[in-house]
Order: sequence, then C-alpha cells, then structure tokens
Amino acid sequence: MKKVGAFIITLIFLSSLPLGTTQAQEPQVVVEVNPNLELFSVIYILAFNGSDPFIVAPQDYIQDVLTYFAPYKEHEAVKYIREVLDESLQYYSRDSAMMDLGGRLALLDYLPNETNLGDLKPLAEFANESNFMKFYKAHREDYLEYTLRVTPYLENVPELHRKFFGFTYQEYRVELSYSVRIHPHTVLEGKTAYCIGYALPSKYKEPMFQQVTTIFHEFTHPPVEDFLGENFKFFENKSYYLDEVRNQMPVTTSYDYDHFGSFSMYLDEILTESLAEYFALKSGVPEDFVEFRSLQMSTVLYPIQDFLGEYEHFEETRKENETLFDYAPIMAEHMGKWATPENISEYFKMRTPITGGWAADRIKYMGKVIIVYGTQNPDKSGTEYDRETAEEYKRDLEKFFILYHGSDPEIIVKADVNLTENDLKENLILIGGPVANKITRELNDKLPITFVRDENGWSLKRNPGAVKDFHAFLVANGDIMKIPLDSTIPYDGSIGALQTIRNPWNEKNFIIVLAGLTRYGTRNILRNPGFGAGYIIFGNNYTELGFYKQYTR
Repeated sequence: MKKVGAFIITLIFLSSLPLGTTQAQEPQVVVEVNPNLELFSVIYILAFNGSDPFIVAPQDYIQDVLTYFAPYKEHEAVKYIREVLDESLQYYSRDSAMMDLGGRLALLDYLPNETNLGDLKPLAEFANESNFMKFYKAHREDYLEYTLRVTPYLENVPELHRKFFGFTYQEYRVELSYSVRIHPHTVLEGKTAYCIGYALPSKYKEPMFQQVTTIFHEFTHPPVEDFLGENFKFFENKSYYLDEVRNQMPVTTSYDYDHFGSFSMYLDEILTESLAEYFALKSGVPEDFVEFRSLQMSTVLYPIQDFLGEYEHFEETRKENETLFDYAPIMAEHMGKWATPENISEYFKMRTPITGGWAADRIKYMGKVIIVYGTQNPDKSGTEYDRETAEEYKRDLEKFFILYHGSDPEIIVKADVNLTENDLKENLILIGGPVANKITRELNDKLPITFVRDENGWSLKRNPGAVKDFHAFLVANGDIMKIPLDSTIPYDGSIGALQTIRNPWNEKNFIIVLAGLTRYGTRNILRNPGFGAGYIIFGNNYTELGFYKQYTR
C-alpha cells in the first residue's frame, strides 16, 4: 500500500517466516504519524477549538493548528466532524466512533489521492484547500522526535511472536495520530498487522513506556485470538473469573462490552495485556514501570500477576519449537488451581488493588455518595474553606459521571457533625485531615497514608500495616520509580493526599479521603485527582502514587 507524504521510520529485523510465506522474507516494523489520521486530528482540533478530552497534542502544536488553519475553521469538514462526534455524546460513544473512523482512515492512501470517498470526501477537500501537507511536512521533526524514541523498543515484536505463537506477520505497522486520542486497536490486512492509535508526545519516559506497552498489547491481540480459537475448550469452564469481576464492578463491566461481554472476550484481554507486559519487560521497558502498569490493570484484569508467572514457567520449561499453543492445557490446569468457584471472591480480593476507580464504580452503581466536610478546625475560616472545597468537588464529580456514564449519582454534601449512623455506611468522600474532619480523625490509624504529628507539626507517613501488599511509586522527571515504604514524604504546605479504603462500617462500600497538610493542600489534591491508583500524594514539587489491597485471611 503506497503512502504519499508519510514520514516513516522502518526497521528490518531477522525473524522466522510468516505463515504461508514460501520464500525468505524479513518481517518489518514501521512506525509513522499517519497523514490521514493527522488530517482528521487537525480538523477535530478546529471543530472543538483546541479544547476537548480527546486532544493530546502539546499546547504549542494545538496553537499552530488553530493559527495555520484559522481560515478553514468553518469548512464543511469541520462541521461534519463537529456533528458526528458531537461533544454532547457520551465519552464511550465518541471513543467508539473515533476508533471506527481511525481504522478506516489508516488503511487508505492519502485522502486527496483516493476516489469514491463517500462521507470522507469533505476531509479530502479540506486537505487540498488548506494545503494540509505543507503543515504536515513542517512538523516532521516533531513526529520524528517521538517515533525515534518509541521504535527501538518494538524491534523484538516479530521474534517474540515467533517464540510464543510460532509465527510472525510480514509487516507490523504502527499508524498514529499525533494530536487526538484514537482508541488503540489492531486491524489485519493480508500478512500485515496494523496498530492504529495515538502518540503521547512528551519529553518524559513514562508516557513513552505506556505507549510501547500499548503497542505490544494491540499487536498481540490477533495471535491471542488465534490461540483461544484453537484452545478455548481448555478454559471455558473458568467463566467464574468473569462472573466475579462483573459482580464486583457492575458499571465498568456493563459499559465495556468488548472486554467483558463474554468469558472468551475477558480471557482474551487478560492474556493480551499480561503478554504485552511480559514482552515489554523482555524489550527493555523498566521493571518498575511494568509493575506500576500491571497493578493499575489488575483492578479489572485481576489474574494478571499469575499469568506473568505462567509465562516465566513456560520459558523455563519450554522445549524446542514449543509454543503457547502446546502449553495451553497446562496453563488452563494452573488457572483452575489459582481459584475455584467456591473461593473466587477471596481470590479477587487478594489480587485486586483498592482504587478510586473501583470506588467510583460502586458509587455509580449505588446511585449515591456523601461528601463530608470537616467542622473541627479551630479556625472557622478553615471550615468554610473546606465546605467550599466540598461543593467544588461535587461539581467536578457531576461532570465526571456525566462525561463517562451519561448521568450522575445523587451527590450530597454534609458536615461531619450531621452524619447519621446510616450515613456512615454509605459511600463517603471525606474532605479535610484529622484536625478538620472528625471522621478522618477516627479513621486516621486505618489509612494507608496516615497523618502524623510531632514537635515539627503534621506530616504524612505510609502505613503499610493498615493494608496488604503495599507498593509505592515516585513520579519524578516523567519517570516512575518504586520507592521504599519507609522513605520520607517531604513536608510542603501544597501537599495533599487522595486515598481510597473499604468503608469499615460497611465493607461493600468505600471511603475516599481528600486531605492535605493544610487547607490549601486539600484544595490542591482536589484539582489534581487520580482514580487509577489506591492513593496519590500531590504537591508543587512532589508526586507519589501507590497500590494496596484489603482482605482478611
């Protein structure tokens, strides 16, 4: 397939022959910022004036788009994208529509060179009238800077596929948008595998490693589907793994049919993600990052850690030319021993980190959450400040639930002194630390991040004895590093912590605590929340995230 005007980096690696190949041919890995995807992205930026949850480009690039294409901001193509991806649609609906459109665009020649475009014709006209290719070529260095950093980690893809699955594709193409979040996915055409998605342009390593692992994930989906097509019979009686995650996270699993619609879909996702993480480790992605991602993904793909161990066992015991296809009966047997229908709930708790995302699922499912602000601060202006913080967080939560779920639960704001015994059993969000909020004070010793007072005042300290399997990660200079649990959390008046635990008055529900060392730290963490971990500590010069579990043996 000829690509016109595309900036391509191609790496050629020695590997085994693709299935059906009759002569020696080296698999290729190709990474590019695809001109059609970037054309769509430019139009999307214009359609929503550079401000939208799906726009990921650096701000200076967005400004370049808005300036260069200003005369075309009401072009028919812009109106078309604004209409079909209307911002009033649910996030999931827009995400799905953009994925479908991206899949079509990535496999076409540069649009102005195509015929019979149908509904895509306005995009081709926009490209011609605006001289889009001039803009694209002017930013080649931006695209090159990103793709050159990503590509070396992908050189193992053909060899890893040969080793684990017994074949490779003739070509692996990574087709990216530089500017807009297109849901990553894979399309097969002949002997070519296309990973279609988006770049994460950043000078930092963490977004790059996130991207690399995601590319491994998408390229691994097709061979995993082949693997399950041949071997699902060994696993089909393990559907209780899916039943449990549906029971624990009913909202998330009902919205995401592609991953939770059936046990074969769910197992496909578990195998694909765990293999992607394993392949990333084998390709030089740092262990700390992979562990961080694995803990994040374990919230819904909870057997990941056991599958990672399974791949190690496979490699240690592997005979010459043996693949996962041969190993499938052993893997299925082991999976049946990790958990049974009788103990799957306990297994889930032991494998699944507590996160704000899990709490948000429960809040949406129950249809109610109470935000509790403290009234204990001897400085009454502090109480009023925390009440305003609670009201601000209520508005933020309403926007969050409407964006991702189309509607919001009942969100009630109450003072700590007004909570009833029944209120304590609900899903709660506590605003303020132990000085300000009496519920936080009562829970302080049970929190994974506890507030400690000494002669120098209040500070934060990790409290691993309150939970199980505590892992802490420092985010610094765009990198993620695992840190000792006894390392010091610096004092800074801007620091606040958001942490999630099971509600001790009703363990089916959750409590989220947003509290800083000062009222300003509390407000600061509200504006920099993170539901993808068990806790986040955030200050002007410090960011830490961590994971833990809560269960009894």
